Amino acid sequence: MSAHRMQTSKRLMPKTNFHRAERSPERRTIVSLPEEVVRIQDLAEAWMIRNIGKRCLFIYSINPYTGEKSEKNNELRQLMSSRTLAEMSVRNLSLRPVHRRNLSFIMNTWYREGGGIGYIEYDGKSKLGANAMLLRTFAASPHFEQFQLKASAAADGILALQNADGSFRPWLKEPNYSFDAKYLLTFYSGEALVALLEYYFRTGLTRYFDEAARSAEFYLEEYVRNIANNFYPAYVPWHTIAYRHLYELTKAGKFAEAVFTLNDKLLELQDRSHRIGRFFNPATPQYGLPHASSDGVYTEGLAYAFEMALRTGDEVRAGRYLDAIMISLKNIASLQYREKLDESSLPVYAYRGAIRTNAEKNRWARIDNAQHTIDAIRALGNFLGSKQASTLEPGL
Repeated sequence: MSAHRMQTSKRLMPKTNFHRAERSPERRTIVSLPEEVVRIQDLAEAWMIRNIGKRCLFIYSINPYTGEKSEKNNELRQLMSSRTLAEMSVRNLSLRPVHRRNLSFIMNTWYREGGGIGYIEYDGKSKLGANAMLLRTFAASPHFEQFQLKASAAADGILALQNADGSFRPWLKEPNYSFDAKYLLTFYSGEALVALLEYYFRTGLTRYFDEAARSAEFYLEEYVRNIANNFYPAYVPWHTIAYRHLYELTKAGKFAEAVFTLNDKLLELQDRSHRIGRFFNPATPQYGLPHASSDGVYTEGLAYAFEMALRTGDEVRAGRYLDAIMISLKNIASLQYREKLDESSLPVYAYRGAIRTNAEKNRWARIDNAQHTIDAIRALGNFLGSKQASTLEPGL
């Protein structure tokens, strides 16, 4: 280990024994999720399971009005959904065979090993984000022990893309076209940090905590201290989750402050006048069009920011973040297919619970629209069960 890495380890050694902090026994439900929020989650989870195809992959995208299914696919979004399925199968034993078949397809079709590392290869490319989601899927799986060697190889595959300064490279196997590495890393860097930390929570192997902490130092400078020059909303939720975990492990105030800086900035995007709750501001079109998957992942990040505010006793921010979460979920609920569509020849079960991409022209329901929403509500439910949340009553 280099001198720099040794210094990082000494400065940011965990202050708690390795554990799943979000599942601590004292964190049980005191304030429950509103009934309407539970309904969003239940319908979305049921649709995700019905949306698993013959190869045990999720149908990537469907148009409920026409019955069309997209010929496109995206391995990273499939793997995000695989992780959610793995987590669902922890509590729902009936889903474990489905989770196993889904993971078996991934391992047999996309997983590769070489040079002591494991990685996802899809269409001749291997991206950091997909490898991070594979590791997250392993870490969430009730069958983790059976895949422990593969998980170790995947974790080392992520570290193989780490530079000496702690930053990441976006591709293990690059595409044959030009790409914007800086843009891709606004997604992939935080995903990699979260994956390494979740792997650490599962194994207690301090090497992965050390390397995640080292990378966090680089991105605290890049994305937080230099937020005025480098802000892009995609990195906010992933880095929020990572910094929340690092705060849990180290109690270092810089991680709490980073969470607040990022999410205070994110709230500038939330629509409060036209379609209330969505994350779209026409004054900043460079951040993308309205999209339910973005709404879902931003809401998940805000759930972690809400929990951070509770932990640090910042009731003003906790209230502000909870309000933002609730109006976001109300908007997402308005995008969820629930009743029979008169214009559609499909049976209602084919799309009931799916979430359309936006309220404008895009009627398609993509798998990650539902997956991100489920993850957001699960996180919120965990954090509303904390003692600190007992005086806060969410409304929808």
